[in-house]
Amino acid sequence: MILKKVLEKCDLHASSLSFKNGKEALDYFQSNYSSTDHYVIFLDINMPVMNGWEFLDALSAFTVPEKTTVFLVTSSVDEADIIRAKQYPFVSRFLSKPVSVATVNELKVMFND
Repeated sequence: MILKKVLEKCDLHASSLSFKNGKEALDYFQSNYSSTDHYVIFLDINMPVMNGWEFLDALSAFTVPEKTTVFLVTSSVDEADIIRAKQYPFVSRFLSKPVSVATVNELKVMFND
């Protein structure tokens, strides 16, 4: 909820979506994913029903890495998580909770370049 408010405040995207768990998000992407659109996903590793790692594994089966950017939003500082995240070509970086307005504005610059 906090991240959604920050994203709205920063006007990152006019129509952002949020999901209660990884399974809901995966179901959405499986039904609506288009290889011609670009997707930016803020993903928590610790989600109910389907965790972030399970979501990433499933997403890998059908996404185009060049059109999908994932930011892992986590409180984890575990080196093993960082190493594991690098296995996914579409994971761009880790964002520490809570994600700040300054961080989101930095990401906006990245997408405008």
